[in-house]
Amino acid sequence: MAHNEDDLELETALAEEIPAADWHEPAAAEESIAVVEEVSAPAPTYTYVPEPEPIVVSGNDVDTVKLSACVYKNMHSQKSLTVHHLQRRLAELGYPEADGDIDGFYGDLTLNAVASFQKDKGIEGDGLMDEQTFSSLFAGDPNVVVEL
Repeated sequence: MAHNEDDLELETALAEEIPAADWHEPAAAEESIAVVEEVSAPAPTYTYVPEPEPIVVSGNDVDTVKLSACVYKNMHSQKSLTVHHLQRRLAELGYPEADGDIDGFYGDLTLNAVASFQKDKGIEGDGLMDEQTFSSLFAGDPNVVVEL
């Protein structure tokens, strides 16, 4: 069905090129139906993160740390389980100078780390251990039991 002269000329030209048996009017436009495929999200992946192993030295479930063992440059007993935990805890809390001194001896690097901890926590002190510093330092540490 021609709508104007150009369409009529085109139909005539096509009719001459295509044998009548093969020629037919175009079918009415079919309604297009949108097909929406359901895309499932990939299954979430989970990464197993094990609970941190307790950091104990004695082989027990927890170690006892004693304020009395935190003696600066102790000449009688240089190495101490308590000082080892003190150095570990300072390093965990962001005082890296103690990490370079993890040997169980309360030396100058540990003293400086304790002094920085005291300053950051608003505790009066010069790097030497006292009850307030000791308690604050080990608060929330699951690896130790504090003995003042």
